[in-house]
This record gives sequence, structure tokens and C-alpha cells, in this order.
Amino acid sequence: MKNKAQPIDKERYDASIARLDAIFRVMSDTVTEVSQWRCPYKNAQSRCTANFGCRNQDRNVPDAELYICTGDDNLDYRSAWEI
Repeated sequence: MKNKAQPIDKERYDASIARLDAIFRVMSDTVTEVSQWRCPYKNAQSRCTANFGCRNQDRNVPDAELYICTGDDNLDYRSAWEI
């Protein structure tokens, strides 16, 4: 048995899209601000998620664990990346 498609309420749909846009806009603004002083590869647990070397990586961790990020967030991290 197939369900009949319900008609789309355009006003409700538009309001939903506007709400999602507002939510993602705030998230994007926060990311833009934080990215100016915090390495984008440092996760919430101060672990490095980069797939390349960085002088701020403490590599003394058990196998299969992410390296610990020792960056102090007060530096221009871009110069730390190994090329």
C-alpha cells in the first residue's frame, strides 16, 4: 500500500528554511571567528586531526590515538605545518 504524498505548505516550508539558514549562519560566523586564532585541525579534546606533520604534535601517544596538540592557540599556526 502506497502512502499518498501530502501537499506541501509553502509558508511552513519557507519558515523552516529561514530557521535553518539562521542556525547555520550563526554556526558559520562562529567558525569564521574561531578559525582566526585556533588551528582548524585541533578537535575539542585538543587532539590533532591533521593528516600531515606539525611541530605542535605530541606524538607520544598509544598506537591508533590522535596526536595531542600542544599549540597554545596564541600563534599563527599556519607556519607550524610541515610541507
